[in-house]
Amino acid sequence: MYPWRRIVIPTDFSTAAEWSFDSAVQLAGATGAELVILHVRSTRTSNPDELRFPADDALYAYAEQHELEKLRDHARRRNADVATRLVVQRAPDAGAAICQTAIEENADLIVISTHARHHVAHLIIGSTTLNVLSGAPVPVLAIRYGIQRRRGFGRILVPVHLNQRSTVAASLAAAIAKRENAEVHLMIVCNDGNRVPADALIGEMTADLFAGVNVKPVVLQGKDIDAELVRYARGADADALFLNAAANEISVRKKDIIRQVDAPVMLVPAAPPVS
Repeated sequence: MYPWRRIVIPTDFSTAAEWSFDSAVQLAGATGAELVILHVRSTRTSNPDELRFPADDALYAYAEQHELEKLRDHARRRNADVATRLVVQRAPDAGAAICQTAIEENADLIVISTHARHHVAHLIIGSTTLNVLSGAPVPVLAIRYGIQRRRGFGRILVPVHLNQRSTVAASLAAAIAKRENAEVHLMIVCNDGNRVPADALIGEMTADLFAGVNVKPVVLQGKDIDAELVRYARGADADALFLNAAANEISVRKKDIIRQVDAPVMLVPAAPPVS
């Protein structure tokens, strides 16, 4: 899974989709990974072989190649050593196609922009992105459109809780922190009565998963976990937030965090494929 060897970045060549491209180039350059630029030609649900916007395949290919060259030129300016490749799929469900491509390409990571603005200017997460966040077979770095661009994972926030069963997000954060000499803020929000077990959990994880990592333990008292997490991430100027991802769903809590936090969010599936 890490270091990254192949990163999938889906794009419809829109401004919102391109927002995450610089981060994907940076991540690929850091580990020598190949960047797979994925474009899904949308087809009709009632007839998966029929394009939703009918046109000759040659016209689609011309437009895709034109946009690919623009992205490749941009990538070369950012990091000339990053290898790029275009993959084109036809599917009625772009989210499912993105997840399937990650499997077929043996990818280690998906990088995707998460938000756009609708007519009343509220931030939303599109259905395609939601499907990817809910069903991806590999970690997904979700980058909110319009947030400050980050230069790597210098400061990683890893929230945990007392009933936590999965440590895949923490394990990935630890692996990245060791390689990039990053600082990890290991955070838990609890009430007064749980302070002792909260301190114990943070201490146990620091000694076990984060041995040899620069860890800052953070125990906050409060009831609104989401608000405390978002507030702390903003105050700490976190470069990324790492969360465990439940299988086949994304909780309302995680959706709210992704909408509000001013940093990319890494969602790590509970059972990532063996590298």
